[in-house]
Amino acid sequence: MNIKESIVLPMSMEEEYRNADVDADSLDLETRIERLEFKNNVLHKYVNKLMVENKQLREQLEKVVSEYRNKGVL
Repeated sequence: MNIKESIVLPMSMEEEYRNADVDADSLDLETRIERLEFKNNVLHKYVNKLMVENKQLREQLEKVVSEYRNKGVL
């Protein structure tokens, strides 16, 4: 390996922005915060929905298992 291959030049700010995984319009911090808050709220609603569904399914399972136990199957 020669010396020219080992030298790494830093990117300019323009190159950094071009190579970034961020949308150009989301570079504004407030916009990014708003998007993240929205995503957070959506995810919390979805998790709460899943928790309610999980509770309902557990109750149904307990009911079925208790019916089998009462019949003497289990």
